[in-house]
Amino acid sequence: MSYRDNRYTHIHDTWDDAQANQLSPLEALVYRSNRLGADRRITPTGGGSTSLKVIEKDPLSGQPVEVIWVKSAGTDLKTSSGSQFSPLYQEKLIALRHHYQRERRARDRLQTIPSEPFKAATFNRAAPAPSVDTPLHALMPYAHVNHIHPCAAIAVGACKNSRALTERIWGQAMLWVPRARPGFEQGIPLQAAWNRNPDAIGALLAGNGIATWSDDNRLCYRQTLDIIEAASRYIATRDKGDKTFGGPRHRDLSESARQNVLERILPLLTDLISDGNPVIGTVESGPEVLRFVNSVDAARLADKGVACLHHLRHTKLKPLFIPWNPDGDTLETLKQRLEHGVARYRKTRSDHYKYNAQSEAPAVCLIPGIGMIAWGQSDSDSRLAAEAYQNAIEVMRCAEAIDTYVGLSAQEAQLLATL
Repeated sequence: MSYRDNRYTHIHDTWDDAQANQLSPLEALVYRSNRLGADRRITPTGGGSTSLKVIEKDPLSGQPVEVIWVKSAGTDLKTSSGSQFSPLYQEKLIALRHHYQRERRARDRLQTIPSEPFKAATFNRAAPAPSVDTPLHALMPYAHVNHIHPCAAIAVGACKNSRALTERIWGQAMLWVPRARPGFEQGIPLQAAWNRNPDAIGALLAGNGIATWSDDNRLCYRQTLDIIEAASRYIATRDKGDKTFGGPRHRDLSESARQNVLERILPLLTDLISDGNPVIGTVESGPEVLRFVNSVDAARLADKGVACLHHLRHTKLKPLFIPWNPDGDTLETLKQRLEHGVARYRKTRSDHYKYNAQSEAPAVCLIPGIGMIAWGQSDSDSRLAAEAYQNAIEVMRCAEAIDTYVGLSAQEAQLLATL
């Protein structure tokens, strides 16, 4: 697949050559990152990472060395600045692969999780911690690498027949890499897949979005758009329309009826969720959310869990789905089911995640006729949880349009939750 000056239908090309060509290499990396982050169909808030490899003067030896600049952990591509990218010695970072392989052997014996000591490769010790996906960037032999989480591509990775669909949609232009823990555990298989097909311009990382690369900054950006556009078009031609999520099971409540229910249940639900600590809820009752929670397949799909680490970080593996009929069940029935549902969720999560210090309470609650309530310790946390689960709903919609949706297993989620 090569870049063509076409008009994108599902995303926007916002690149400005006149502006980009006046920038320094690091400024150009920031520009590419901001362009990718500006469109939430390309990557969600806080998701994804970008990188640049350049030759810099080593402050210790005075000799030229290759340095990789990688977006730091926990920052957003849309608003990232130069200070939010971490420089590392490329050679030292690649050498950490052997350290990882030794620790992996130790982990297999001791059942512990290996650390990835990026500090040993830092070019500037005052820089923020780099993304956990840094090895992915380092192991690809290109100056520019993007790693992002578009819903359309994550959906392909969350399909039962993901590998076959990858070839059908993108042909030999895209590699396919199975689900793996981010870091060297995913970067090494990616490098091996590229060695077998060095003409590929990107890779579908099942459970972790896509990666694209080029030695040209603009082309790296445009190839990313081409890949997302191809997946979006393939999905759009197979959209199920009124049969999405199996069609409707419940009707929407009126806005006034929905608000009345929320006013009656939110104090109770907040108390059940809070663990004795302050929590803030964000309510989403938009048409896409209501279509999902009111659908025939909502309970089945919600129980399959989310499909990628980015969603897991904000929403936990599964939401709490309350089987309530807004047409026939009473408000008291809803309150009882909320109490039983939260208690059951806590017990199930405690059984599955005995070594996880996170709260056992659900981060997302789904109620037919009402919508979604997402929880967090701050307003920002709850809004991120709400956005992440709306993205999870879109991933499920896309995956079910073209195949059968497959979420993360409890074992995969427990391993990923340690990152």
